[in-house]
Amino acid sequence: MLAAARTITGCPISTPRHAVRAEAGVVPMAARRDALAARLLAKAHSLPPEDPLHAVAEAAPVPRLKSVTGWRDRGRAVWDRAGVELPVEARLATRPPPWTATENVTIRLDIGPLPIGATASMRRSAAEASLGALPQCATWAWTDGSATGGVMNGGAGVLIEHPDGTTEALREAAGKICSSYRAEMVALKTAVRHLLEHPPLEQDIIICSDSQASLATLRGGPAAQTSPLGAAIWEHMAALVSDGDRRIHLQWVPSHCELEGNEWVDAIAKEAAALPQQGVPVDVRTVYRAASRMARKEAISNWPDGWYRRLMDGHLPAPLPSTTPREVAVDVHQLRAGHWSGSAQYLHRIGRNPGRDCAQCNSLTCRAAGCRCCGEEEADTPEYILLRCPALMRLRLRHLGNIHPSEEEVRGSGVVAALGAAARYLQSREAT
Repeated sequence: MLAAARTITGCPISTPRHAVRAEAGVVPMAARRDALAARLLAKAHSLPPEDPLHAVAEAAPVPRLKSVTGWRDRGRAVWDRAGVELPVEARLATRPPPWTATENVTIRLDIGPLPIGATASMRRSAAEASLGALPQCATWAWTDGSATGGVMNGGAGVLIEHPDGTTEALREAAGKICSSYRAEMVALKTAVRHLLEHPPLEQDIIICSDSQASLATLRGGPAAQTSPLGAAIWEHMAALVSDGDRRIHLQWVPSHCELEGNEWVDAIAKEAAALPQQGVPVDVRTVYRAASRMARKEAISNWPDGWYRRLMDGHLPAPLPSTTPREVAVDVHQLRAGHWSGSAQYLHRIGRNPGRDCAQCNSLTCRAAGCRCCGEEEADTPEYILLRCPALMRLRLRHLGNIHPSEEEVRGSGVVAALGAAARYLQSREAT
């Protein structure tokens, strides 16, 4: 795996392992193992109680070897560290049949054409025009999901507006470990379940949601659902329109544009997130993602002190655009990882840049390690090139508005690529 990471990044063998893996986007094997063990344990708990694998997951035999742990014990340890608790949502046993009636259910994921960078007022105007084209004498339901940081304390909010002006606010907890997407799906399920239990007199039901992902999942149809939430939503909607007279319109609306119904239900969802979360089931996908996040955080926290830890400050680098030339990508990875092939100091350290008085050494004060861009005696380490080299002062000012930037300001791929290319040019014959 490490050899593959070096091939991906172009980093030399002397580059610290943690930096090479991070630049290549390769998860350490230990982190991958923990995430998979947590997922397998969740899958086992999602099976019916009579399933043998479910029984194995719940068992607690005395281990024969203390130094050996299996997927069950490893998964439980990961659950404890990630804050995952039982129960786990039961897996979807059967999907709604493909012949489920869908003619009276319409799902729309847009509000018409919008220019790039449309302002909040433009989005609100387009949404109001789109909603105005829907039947007005209808029961309106606004749904929204909330999750702290998009990963925990999920809450589902629903606002139902009746034609006579009365309103109902529904709140439901979505889980201690919860994604924003799952909270949105719980909100949609809560809305259609309530409407099924209290059928409105109006023929038209309009459900507005600002989650395109949730509506896109439902638009695949009943037979395409892979989660119990999606299947339940379609079953409820099919029951609502089973008489053939009622119609359901699911409409996407933009968020954060002061659309009255959406702003109101957003506040309801945040209130729902504060409800007790005990006993709310968590799904297998959320468990896997929570375990993966926790494993990544632990791997980052174990980075040794040094240039890469200071530069990235607990962040993983974003993937480079696919159109980035190979030589540019290699310079970006090497500069951030701290071992740059364009550095006189690095080349002198490996014996490729001998000086008059010193053929090879690792000293940063050696004259042969001086920066070839600015002519100063300070070694041209990646830290010096990115943060302090006077020859690149103008470029840093143009890109960052500051000639003395912080590590946080220069960690981005675009800035590193520009500074690396400028340093390469200043060392070339063209510049001289």
